[in-house]
Amino acid sequence: MCFHKNKITLGLSAVLTASLTLPLSAMALDTTGHSLELKARGVHFDRDFETDSNDRTQSALGLQLNYESPYFADIVGVGVSGYSVNKLDNSGKNTSDVLSVDNNGELHDSFGQIAQAFVKLKYQDLASAKLGRQLHKTLLLSSSGSRAVPNTFSGASFQLMPLKGLSVYGARYDEWSSRSDSAFEAFKTDGSVDGAIDYLDTLGASYVAGPFSLNLEHLRARDFLKKTGLVAAYDFKLAEQSSLKLTAGLHTSSDDGKLFVTGAESAELDDEDLAGAINGVSSSENDGQGVYLAANWKIGNVELGAAAAKFDGAWIEDNFAGDHGSNPFPTGGVLADFSNNDEKVWMLSAGYDWKDHVAGLKTLVSYKDGSDARNSANAALGEADENEWAFDLTYQVAAIKGLAVRYTYLDYHSDKTGRLDGVKEDDTDHRFYVDYSYRFF
Repeated sequence: MCFHKNKITLGLSAVLTASLTLPLSAMALDTTGHSLELKARGVHFDRDFETDSNDRTQSALGLQLNYESPYFADIVGVGVSGYSVNKLDNSGKNTSDVLSVDNNGELHDSFGQIAQAFVKLKYQDLASAKLGRQLHKTLLLSSSGSRAVPNTFSGASFQLMPLKGLSVYGARYDEWSSRSDSAFEAFKTDGSVDGAIDYLDTLGASYVAGPFSLNLEHLRARDFLKKTGLVAAYDFKLAEQSSLKLTAGLHTSSDDGKLFVTGAESAELDDEDLAGAINGVSSSENDGQGVYLAANWKIGNVELGAAAAKFDGAWIEDNFAGDHGSNPFPTGGVLADFSNNDEKVWMLSAGYDWKDHVAGLKTLVSYKDGSDARNSANAALGEADENEWAFDLTYQVAAIKGLAVRYTYLDYHSDKTGRLDGVKEDDTDHRFYVDYSYRFF
């Protein structure tokens, strides 16, 4: 069975390539405006936890074949992407990191899927839309790209551009496919069945005028959670090769109805600690807010960053069960959210572009520190401090076009007394990526 599954997934990209390129070659069609690109990613995670039984490594090879047409008659076009992921190796605890765990508790050997399949529409330069399976990236909802392949959504999205610098956008999705699995599934909470959340909506507007930018977005996971985010930024040009960008943000999250019950968001809220609470039955409430200020200074090849955030109540990162990668705070960690009740967080970062010494090499180191986090149901039941070091090295290989390597080191520690779900156990990660992309046309 595994051999058969591997044959299917390994052949997916070849089949799609042939189906798209052979007709074009045979008919000698003009490929102007068409795009066909192959992306390959080798990924390896080595994770070391405070609890030794949680330690694990996972390696996989991800392939993407992405095709997109031009707009025919300047109105309509199509896009399709085939994804394939094959396990290379694993050890330790079986849990969904790079690949998902099946019903027998074993990691999937491989999977393949048509991850994107959409019709795109546009009207002049004033409006555009996509219908079908697609990637999404806005302030409060994002297709995470930290695994072998990104997660995708199924539904409809649009963008309107009525004035210079102004963009109004929105989307409604009723299904998604996670970054570690092939299936498209309806949305749910941590305690409900698939489809309990009928749909996920986003509606936003962005405005850019020279160095000033403003972004406002609202998200709703029906009957479960709603969020609003507001971010303003100004980019000062200080001198030649020097700039300072100042950013301020305000984000809220609150319950949206009948699905927000005890345990519906089990990893971030402590509502099970409320007196008399019954998991999955008792109504719960959330009224979280986070504000931040950030500064980013670029001078030559050096980039320095600093940010501070304060939370009143718990700001919930996950928009639905399984969602990751939608944290808009510059103080948000990779291994933990850093957005707990009453938490204060600060961040410092320093990056350097080594192009004068090694073309294509960049490094970034950052430190995030959260303090005074409290149990979201009863502050007397738990408190914690947490911190995370991160080192990120990327190298675009100059000798081979389209080839890049990346290494990320993450070291997270917490000091917790009592109970506080949003704070994690100590964790040290080594993450390796090898990316290659080739554009046929």
